[in-house]
Amino acid sequence: MNFVLPILFFFIFLWGIYKWNFFRLQGLSRTFLITAFIVKVFAGVVLTMIYTHHYKIRSEADTFRYFDDSYYLHKAASENPSFYLRMMLGTDDGEDLMPYLDAMNNWFPAERTTFYNDNRTVIRINAMIRWISSGNYYVHLLFFCFMAFYGLTFMYKAFHRYFVGKKVWLGLILFFTPSLLFWSSGILKEGPLLLVFGITLHILNTIFNRRARWSHFTVLAICILFLFHLKFYVGLLLVPAITGYLWIINNKGPHPIIKVILNFSGYFIVAIIWHTLNPNWSLFMVLKWKRLDFLGLAKSMNAKSIISTGALEDHPMSFLQHFSFGLFNAITRPLPWDMYSIVILPNVLENILIILFILFCIWFGRRENFHRIGYFFIIYAVGLLTIIGMVTPIMGSLVRYKTPAIPFLLMFFLLFARKEKCKEILSIFNKTKV
Repeated sequence: MNFVLPILFFFIFLWGIYKWNFFRLQGLSRTFLITAFIVKVFAGVVLTMIYTHHYKIRSEADTFRYFDDSYYLHKAASENPSFYLRMMLGTDDGEDLMPYLDAMNNWFPAERTTFYNDNRTVIRINAMIRWISSGNYYVHLLFFCFMAFYGLTFMYKAFHRYFVGKKVWLGLILFFTPSLLFWSSGILKEGPLLLVFGITLHILNTIFNRRARWSHFTVLAICILFLFHLKFYVGLLLVPAITGYLWIINNKGPHPIIKVILNFSGYFIVAIIWHTLNPNWSLFMVLKWKRLDFLGLAKSMNAKSIISTGALEDHPMSFLQHFSFGLFNAITRPLPWDMYSIVILPNVLENILIILFILFCIWFGRRENFHRIGYFFIIYAVGLLTIIGMVTPIMGSLVRYKTPAIPFLLMFFLLFARKEKCKEILSIFNKTKV
């Protein structure tokens, strides 16, 4: 009986993907999309099994903790509706609410990070889903899978026009990149994050192509605020990517590569000025303490997957000394010799495939195929990968936190690839016996 409701919602979502015009995508068939969603749900089940058997304490397993906490929030709806509304709307944390708030393990999380990273939004989303899920975990899993899938579809809609003859490859990057597929298939922050991120990118592309209305800017502001609220760094690093690209599509001024360098340099100078005025909350101080937070966490958990990120200090020169190492770490780690357990093997294989894909695009690529949207991709990818690589010395956290940047890195190189060679590679897998 516990499987009736999940099966029902599973087929409702499949029917929606098959019938809804939103999923009528140029270059991708409905069969491709249905297969992608089925694989995503399967990945969600695998993620659940891994967390079930790997974590002895359920409250420490990410995919369960927001779901479990939502029980107490939903419980308040029947016991005291006014309390429920106050907690759902976030109006206060009054003393009278403490019986519910203290029952949750993640409403008041331990101060493990200097980046704002909200748990309450995900707990509230789960509490809303409980109205129709009857508390069934797998119904929640399906909703989170669909949120991520919907957001990735928005990303495809935003950028497919730049990949003529290579749209299937774009679909494979967005829907089948292993780490992105895996981490966006659980009851985690990645689901709602990708939903809002995809909408944001779709609106940004509308603005870039001068087809935006005032309503687009309103929705964009709401989405960026949500990104800042849910995962601060994902929203923050969109800012230099947006300003850099808007400058590049203005044909006046120096070469686009010079503009990219000057764009990064401008933000670095702003960071230095802010550091001078307020050193306790400067970018450099935040990065230093974020790295120390991770090292403290690794020590407390006796983590075996610690990698070197350099002795990052809270001053501009230390940032300059370590940023290239951070970028290298984020793109390449874990390497084959980093394997301490069979669990890390999929990440090693993915990194090898990413490097091979980049080499393929370079070897069989042409500079003439490049489109200026690639500057947006690479500015965002380099910014996010550098920050993540500099401050994340735990392998498991690194492979998860860098997932929003990986599609942008791959899309940048895919722009160069010759469509004839891309079709030739795909044809190898499409051959059928007559």
